[in-house]
Amino acid sequence: MRRLLLVAALAACGNDIDLGETMVDAAPEPDPLAVPSTAAPGSLDDIHGRILAKRCSGQPGLCHNGQFEPNLSTPALTYAYLVNRPGIEKPDRLRVAPGDAAKSLFIDKIRNRNGVATQMPLGAEPLADAEVAELEAWIAAGAKRSPDAAPAPVLNNPPRRPQIAVFSPGGARLDNNGPLVVRPGDTIELVHTVSDFETRDADMPFTAVILSLGDGRNIVLTTAPDDGHLGPTTYDAGGPPAQGDVFNFVYSWTVPPDVGIRSDADGSITMQPAAGTTAVLIALYFDQVPTMGGIVAFDVGPTIQIEANP
Repeated sequence: MRRLLLVAALAACGNDIDLGETMVDAAPEPDPLAVPSTAAPGSLDDIHGRILAKRCSGQPGLCHNGQFEPNLSTPALTYAYLVNRPGIEKPDRLRVAPGDAAKSLFIDKIRNRNGVATQMPLGAEPLADAEVAELEAWIAAGAKRSPDAAPAPVLNNPPRRPQIAVFSPGGARLDNNGPLVVRPGDTIELVHTVSDFETRDADMPFTAVILSLGDGRNIVLTTAPDDGHLGPTTYDAGGPPAQGDVFNFVYSWTVPPDVGIRSDADGSITMQPAAGTTAVLIALYFDQVPTMGGIVAFDVGPTIQIEANP
């Protein structure tokens, strides 16, 4: 299973994860650039044409005509970018929480409340109270695309890329200035963050680090027969601070005198002296089990050089 996870992780740059099953093409989506000529009163299409297009995105030069998130240039794109999507400024809040305007960041930004940095529309007159009330009524009614539409779907929003670092067991950060040099016998802590709207940090189903040589080979970290190149990280709520987050997943590694090098091409493992080996630290995690629609987040961290003991 873990081998499958890694294959999916390194193959998936987007949200789709191919697990070798036959995939059925989804039904064609409506044209996201289409603007209906008629719209039901109080629907998103109606509100978009009368309010959002004129104040937020109606022409190039207005902020949300595709230049900045959220893209409000058409009703379909407005729906896709707002409903059940977390914000950028306040990632702990949904832009539009169906049925609850009081918990919707979109309304926070328009009303300039709950600690937002700026009010929207930026640098322009605020929306009239009646216009805001229409938006709130649309959200309170379920934030549907149209009154007779199905309820807004529950989404699995993509997790954020992990921040990655290397610390000493004593808590000193080691990777601040260029490549990190270590020697056989040294113990280092390979740490990373996780961040997902739907899944608590402690509940992430799969987290790991890889020490990659960059040529399709990786350092063997564990004795797992097929997945020894994956170092499973463990949750540590008391980890060191990261930028707006916490390095709360850790894998402790003691550099051995000799390392196994695993080839992704055929799974073969060869042994070589650790000294002289240079690897790049990669961290990855899934926000849900892949077979249940999980999405992988991964990033590349510092370079680690292993030198001989003096």
